[in-house]
Amino acid sequence: MIARILFIGCLLLTSLGVSGQDLGQTEAVKDSVPVDEKYREDQFYFGLTYNLLTDTPANVKIRGFSGGARFGFVRDMPINAQRTLAIGLGAGLGFNRYGNTLSIAEDANDQLVLQVLDEETNFESNRFSVYHVEVPLELRWRSSTPTEFKFYRVHTGVIFSYAYWNRATFVQDGTRFTFDNLAQFNPFQAEAFLLLGYNTINFYAAYNFTAFFDSEAKLAEEPVNFRPLKLGILFYFL
Repeated sequence: MIARILFIGCLLLTSLGVSGQDLGQTEAVKDSVPVDEKYREDQFYFGLTYNLLTDTPANVKIRGFSGGARFGFVRDMPINAQRTLAIGLGAGLGFNRYGNTLSIAEDANDQLVLQVLDEETNFESNRFSVYHVEVPLELRWRSSTPTEFKFYRVHTGVIFSYAYWNRATFVQDGTRFTFDNLAQFNPFQAEAFLLLGYNTINFYAAYNFTAFFDSEAKLAEEPVNFRPLKLGILFYFL
């Protein structure tokens, strides 16, 4: 009986010794992993937005799909020793569509022909679409550390963009009318944005401070100065 107890005790001591050795080796391996003290948050981004229109003529409303998507890459440039503050500079592509009740057409002299579609006007679709390249310039704050990969972030800045293609589309009684690259559309756009988030998911808001059309675009002598407000979600990934 005593021999059996001694045998079991030896087994337990041996097991504890092996476990302690394995734990020590694991901690040693963990401690040996290099920590990047000069890390950057270089990231790809993908965002989806719901687009609202502000500064529209009276009685112009959203109707139909009005949203957008953007995708690109941002280079992260830390500006403090803790690397919690950084400047971000990027490049990407974007698409935005604005469904509304303002009919946009063009005459033979490349002048806009604008008309508000009232409730008595039957039509299937009326939208304005824009494709653009964009350059975001950001001031970035985050609660990250060299070993913490999930953290809070606040980004703000300006997104400069150039619209390389735009189209106004009106569909009525199965007939489609399209007008591409409107002459009075301002292709150079700029918008201020604010982003708040944690880890991968971030809430995003942006406001255009550049009008869509030039000063000659008018509806009943009233300037048409569309300025979109975009609300959505932005995802960052490596």
